[in-house]
Amino acid sequence: MKHLIISKIKRLNPAFILGFFLCVVAPSPSAFADSPNIVNIGVATKGNYVVMNARLIEGFTEKISEAIESGVPMGFTFEIELRKENTAWVDSLVSSNTIRHKIQFDPLKKAYRFSEVGKNVRRKVITSKMSRYQKLMLTLKDIPIAPIYRLNPDEKYYVRVKADLETDRFWFPFNYIFFFVPFSDFETSWAQTSPLSIDPDLELSKQAADEKSRTREGKVSRDVIRSFNK
Repeated sequence: MKHLIISKIKRLNPAFILGFFLCVVAPSPSAFADSPNIVNIGVATKGNYVVMNARLIEGFTEKISEAIESGVPMGFTFEIELRKENTAWVDSLVSSNTIRHKIQFDPLKKAYRFSEVGKNVRRKVITSKMSRYQKLMLTLKDIPIAPIYRLNPDEKYYVRVKADLETDRFWFPFNYIFFFVPFSDFETSWAQTSPLSIDPDLELSKQAADEKSRTREGKVSRDVIRSFNK
């Protein structure tokens, strides 16, 4: 297998491999100026679900953007967890969701193809604007993380999120070249909200568990999450 891989690489233009490798690997002064981070985490309800919003900042370095413009498929993976605070024990995991954002530039049609896939999440967008695809890639909006009925109004919870650059599905030969690239180790630390709880005055946990009782009550308010500052 190793011999086969070496043989395939030898058939490629050596100048292309060396030029592309130096272009991507050579760090610029701004390459490590800022670290990616998750900010603006918000939690609300939509229908029967607790949903969250967040934004990834400093996710697109110059080298990553250049790779995308060259037609290299790129992906961000967001790990989202809803946890219950426990005083005597380790905080327990209530629910989780893994969201994968993918982008690929089509040089023939001059268009960016974006996809978002996760639990109860699936959409595709085609755009010709760089600013649009970057916003789509960096933004989490109305991501479902748990049914409302699973939250007890007497308990406190928090949502935490982290993101990493997905490189394991790069096309040949990028999957071998990018093995040495610094941004292949892209990963943020966990970012989390302050303690949260369901508003007991609205009794939405009971309404969400009983579909029939809510059909005559109209739309459910999204203002059902209370936040407690640390």
